Amino acid sequence: MRRILLVIALCSPLWGSVPIQEVSAECLGCREYLTGDLFGVRSGLAEKGVVADLQLTQFYQDVASGGREQRDAYGGKLDYFFTFAKGFAVLHAETRFGEDVITDAAGLAPVNTNLVYPGLENSTAITGLQFNLPLTPDQEWIATCGKINTLDLFEALYPETGRGVDGFMNGSVFLPLTLLRTLPLSFLGAGVLKMHGKQIQGALLVYDSHNSTTTSGFDNLFDNGANIAGGWRLFTDFGGLPGSHLFLGTWATGKFTALDPTDWVFVPGVGPIPPKSSSSWSLTYILEQKLWVDPCCEKRNIGLFSQWGLADRRTNPFAWVCNVSLQAQGLIASREQDTMGVGYFYTGLSDDLKNLRLLGDLQGVELYYNAAITPWFHLTADLQFVEPSLVTRDTAVVLGLRAKIDI
Repeated sequence: MRRILLVIALCSPLWGSVPIQEVSAECLGCREYLTGDLFGVRSGLAEKGVVADLQLTQFYQDVASGGREQRDAYGGKLDYFFTFAKGFAVLHAETRFGEDVITDAAGLAPVNTNLVYPGLENSTAITGLQFNLPLTPDQEWIATCGKINTLDLFEALYPETGRGVDGFMNGSVFLPLTLLRTLPLSFLGAGVLKMHGKQIQGALLVYDSHNSTTTSGFDNLFDNGANIAGGWRLFTDFGGLPGSHLFLGTWATGKFTALDPTDWVFVPGVGPIPPKSSSSWSLTYILEQKLWVDPCCEKRNIGLFSQWGLADRRTNPFAWVCNVSLQAQGLIASREQDTMGVGYFYTGLSDDLKNLRLLGDLQGVELYYNAAITPWFHLTADLQFVEPSLVTRDTAVVLGLRAKIDI
């Protein structure tokens, strides 16, 4: 189940059926899922071409000092994953519940990215529904269309970074936030994928500019132009250690709010009205490199991950971003499934926002340790230090616990 998001991620289900373990006879602490084979339901559905998985993640976070307000909050997410016909159709639905401290710590550096979905209010929605069709017999080229979940897409590219439920929780550490203007959280689109084995090597997508996490997306489809994303990934093998370099560009043809306050028009009785600016863009480079792999057990490894992004500062609050992190699995030989990481990020805001003299760049550090209590239960301790964008606020110190159960 630890790589179940690869099933959701556009491509991997297309290379044969997903194995379902017969675990009903195994002990509670040994099985892959809390409910095992669920009285034969799980394996029965798999025989009919349907893979169903449920994942419950609970969060407790406390803003111990700094930020907007010192408070704690408990919230959670229930994820429903369904794969049909060996990946021809993949569905991801989510239920969000409870509270969060995202705006209390540092609003422009989401300290709990997973609770941004489907929205900041408690709700249930289908955030991903894709259809995939191989274009060549060797499945090197794949056509995809439907509703794409951005976090699932990024975890398809980089499974070890997670989507906020396994690795880092702060999106500034594992996502290039410069993409947020031109790549919504969930969107309707279509495109073509170029595969390298079971990994995505290249992609070209055309999609709607509206965020549709809680809507169908058809009501206002392409009424603000179209967005285009294209990327290519170069795979390397330095010293026998795998790595990759991804170059990604996005372009939006619609109209977006201009951030420069000197261009705003003041209307008596209404207030300042910002004008619209045509088009927006972003450029991203992502480095991934293994630094050490145990020759006796590939699960034990240390990896370097870094992202660098530029965006149109006229329309995007994030002018440029960078992050770098180290993540390790199984550093303790007796605990091969445990993971840990330390990451740093710097977020450069648009000069148009910083001209207001109340906002400045953000930076922060996050550390986590994810302990595999059982194969189906993972408990994570998390610590974040975030320098908020408001210059009048002190550095936020956020303590967190995360419990993930593969039901």
